[in-house]
Amino acid sequence: MGGGHAGLEAAFAAARLGGGTLLVTQSLDSIGVLSCNPAFGGPAKGTLLCEVDALGGYSASGADASAIQCRILGESKGPAARATRNLVDRARYSYLAKEHAKREKGLTLIQGEAARVLAQNGRATGIALVDGRVFECGAIVLTGGTFWNGRVYHGLESNPGGRVGEPPATHLKDSLCSLGHRLTRLSTSTAPRLIASTVDTSDLVEQPGDPESRPFSVLSGGTRNLVSCHLTWTNPKTHKIVLDNLGASIIFAEKDRVSTGPRYCPSLEDKVVAYPERERHQIFLEQDGPEHVYPSGLPTGLAPKVQQQAVNTIKGLERAIIGRPGYAIEYDVSDPRDLTPALESKFVKGLFMAGQVNGTSGYEEAAAQGVWAGVSAALRASGGDPVFLGRDQALMGVMMDDLTVQGVSEPYRMFSSRAEWRLCLREDNADLRLSPIAGGMGLLDPTRAELLKQKQAAMERGKALLAQGKVTPSQAEALGNEHGIQRDSQLAEPMRASEFLRRPLVKLRYLEQLFPQLSEISPDALRTLEIELKFEGYLEHQRRGIERMRRLEGSRIPEGMDFRDVPGLTREAIESLSKAKPDTLGQAGRLRGVTPASVSALSVFIRKKGIANI
Repeated sequence: MGGGHAGLEAAFAAARLGGGTLLVTQSLDSIGVLSCNPAFGGPAKGTLLCEVDALGGYSASGADASAIQCRILGESKGPAARATRNLVDRARYSYLAKEHAKREKGLTLIQGEAARVLAQNGRATGIALVDGRVFECGAIVLTGGTFWNGRVYHGLESNPGGRVGEPPATHLKDSLCSLGHRLTRLSTSTAPRLIASTVDTSDLVEQPGDPESRPFSVLSGGTRNLVSCHLTWTNPKTHKIVLDNLGASIIFAEKDRVSTGPRYCPSLEDKVVAYPERERHQIFLEQDGPEHVYPSGLPTGLAPKVQQQAVNTIKGLERAIIGRPGYAIEYDVSDPRDLTPALESKFVKGLFMAGQVNGTSGYEEAAAQGVWAGVSAALRASGGDPVFLGRDQALMGVMMDDLTVQGVSEPYRMFSSRAEWRLCLREDNADLRLSPIAGGMGLLDPTRAELLKQKQAAMERGKALLAQGKVTPSQAEALGNEHGIQRDSQLAEPMRASEFLRRPLVKLRYLEQLFPQLSEISPDALRTLEIELKFEGYLEHQRRGIERMRRLEGSRIPEGMDFRDVPGLTREAIESLSKAKPDTLGQAGRLRGVTPASVSALSVFIRKKGIANI
C-alpha cells in the first residue's frame, strides 16, 4: 500500500522473490515522486542506497540514471564517513520509477486507498479499499509516507493533504488501532521552489560536480555532472524577518499543539531561534528541473508572503520569485516498537510497515525499509518466517533495530555514528556484505551476481599481488618525490607492498606504476581493496567486537519477565526495559538508561534462575 520509495522497493523485492504482488496507490501519476529535495545520498544515506542496490533494489540505479550532478562528501574524514550524493532530475527519476514498475514481472499496479486491514486469528488475510474492493493476500506492507491523516500548513492556514495538491489517507487509523498498534503524530517541512530565471548565481560560491564520484549502483557505468550548485547564506536581515514573524509559522504559533519536527533537518524558524548567536546559515542552491531552484537548508512553515520577504534578503536571491512556497506537514506514524526488527507487526502476522509511517525521514531510509519489508512479506506469504538483518551486517539493520527497540520521538535520520561497526559498513563494500545474502534468497539478478563474482576474484588477485610484491627504498623515494609524500616514503630496506600501503599518505594508485597488473583491476575492486588493507588492524578489532555483540544477541530474555525482580537495576533501567520488552540482552543494552552494569545484572539474574542460555 503506497507508491513512494518504501512501497516501490517493497513491491519490487516481493515480486522478485516470485510472489504475485499488487501495489495500490492513491495516484498512479505520483509513483516515485520526490516530495522534498531533488537529491539522493549523503552521509550514511549513500550507504543505505548502496545496500538497497546490493539487495537487488531499484532506487540506487534510478538515482544514477537521473543524476545531473555527483559529489563525494566527507572525503577527508575517512572511509567510514565518506559518502556519495547525487543531485537528480526530479521528473526523470519519477518517470524511470514508473517505467520500472510497469516492467516488473509479477507486479500489478492499481489506484485506490486502503480502508481496513483484514485479519483473522492474529494473521493478516487481506486489505479492503475505500471503494469497496477487497483483496485477499498472504502479507501486507503499509507504506503511507506522510499521507496518514496528513495536514499541510502554509503559515497558519492549513488543509488536509499528504503533500501539496494531493489528498491524505484518512481511513486506516481506526483499523490499525483496533489491531493494537499505537499511533502518534510527527511533522516536517520543505523548502520553497524558486523560479530559476530570477536567481543570480554570478557572485556566489560554485560547487561543481566531482568526476571521481562513484555511482550508487554496481549496474551504473559512471557519473553524470551536467550542472553546478552554488552556496549562499542567510544573514541578520533574514533572521530579523523570521523572528518578527514567528507568529506566522504554525511551527511556533501553536508550538504546544503541532507535533515534533526533525532535529537534524530543522526549519529556518527552528535554526534562527535555536542558534541566536549565529549570524548566518548555509544554503545550497540546487537546480530542480529546468525551471526551478531548490534552496536546500531553507525548509520553512512560514506564511508565503513572509517566505518571499526572507528569501529576498539573501545574496543571489534579491530578485528571486518563489514558484511554490515551502510548507510544513503533520501526519500520523505508527509506533515502530510495535514491530519486530523484520518490520512485521507484533500483533498481526503478515502485516508489515515501512518508511515514514515508522517515524523516519528521507528517501533512503524509506527505500531501505521498503526492500527489507518486501523480502520479509514475501517470506511470510510463502509460508516461511521473516529474517532479520543484524547491526553488524548493514546500516539498514542498525536503523531497523533502532526503530523497533528504541522507538522515535522525532523523525529518525540515519547517521553513520549510530553504527557501532561503521568502518565495516561502508558504501564500497555493500555488495560484498549483502549481495551473497540476496543471492541465497533468490533476490539477485544474474548481472549483479556476475559482477559480485568478478569483484571478489579481482580483490583476491590484487591482495596476492601486493602481499608478494616488494617496494625498494629507491622506488619509495621516487614515489615520495613524485607525489609529495616524502615523510611516508623513507625505507631502510625493501618492504612488502601491502605493508607500504598502510602508511597514511600512500595511495594504492601510486603503486600502479610499480605493479602494472593493478591497472587491470576495476576501480571499484581497487577502492575496496585499498580500504581493507589500509585499515586491516581496525577492521579486525571491530570484527572481534562484533563477535562479542553476537553473543549478547544470542542471549534471550524470557517473555513476560518482570524486571522489578532483578537486583541492581536502577528505576530508569526498569522503566525502560518494562516499556520496550527487549528480546535479547543485546537489545536491552541499546535502550536509554540501560547501562553495561544493568546488562550484567540482568545476565547474572537470568543465569542464576536458569531461565536462559547465557
